[in-house]
Amino acid sequence: MARNAMTAPGPRMLRSIGTKTIRDQRRALLGWAIGIVAIVLMYASVYPNIRQNAAQLRNYVENLPEAFKAVIGESTDFTTPTGYLRTEVFSIMAPLLFLIYAIGSGARATAGEEEAGTLDLLLSTPLRRRRVLAEKYVAMLAGLALLGVVLFASIALLGPAFDLVVGLPELASASLTCVLLALAFGSVSLALGCALGRRGLALGITSTIAVATYVVNVIAPTVESIESLRYLSPFFYYLEPGPLEHGIDVGYAAVLAGISAVAYVVAHLSFERRDLTV
Repeated sequence: MARNAMTAPGPRMLRSIGTKTIRDQRRALLGWAIGIVAIVLMYASVYPNIRQNAAQLRNYVENLPEAFKAVIGESTDFTTPTGYLRTEVFSIMAPLLFLIYAIGSGARATAGEEEAGTLDLLLSTPLRRRRVLAEKYVAMLAGLALLGVVLFASIALLGPAFDLVVGLPELASASLTCVLLALAFGSVSLALGCALGRRGLALGITSTIAVATYVVNVIAPTVESIESLRYLSPFFYYLEPGPLEHGIDVGYAAVLAGISAVAYVVAHLSFERRDLTV
């Protein structure tokens, strides 16, 4: 009875599952936003010291293993604002945070509700499965877009105080590409959750795929026999075009968006056809 009283949807709430999902996540999103701002502030405050020790740091980077150079970009001078942000923020930290959020959101969207026993209540209403799935997806996209705006705004507003200044179009391109990367993996997590009905499995499998494809993208350039495998990694289409240096590459961005689209179709087919025993 307690579950029914707490989760029973009213007519207005039923008209927008996506809005309800965002509202339910507002505290978590606020926490993620504060965390992003704090991390940007931390890295920005360190940048003046990095720039003062430019010569030593260049020597250090030159002596790094090839795999590490592949991560930060072998030709990147990370004592410049663009190089520093690419190395310290957009190569590892930003995609890591966004992936954690997206994969978790995708796994919770349907599988989390199914495990919690609330999906049967939701689907017992006149809402069709396809609409529930679409609004859950839109809610995940909206959350990622919000975090992308926070990332962009925090660098644009806090960076100048520490002489960490890059072009706004390029910064917007890098933030957008980070969102697209996370959306691709979040959509895979959503598809697995719809197919398996298990939040933990969706989280675990998608996280494993993310780690494996990241490692492939790092290692493949250093091993000639597997170099072509880089093209199978979403991280290649995120890092290789250098959005922070050159702006967004429409073709590479389309690949990331395409992964999300294909995963969403798989999610739709799985969710529509699977017996959810509701």
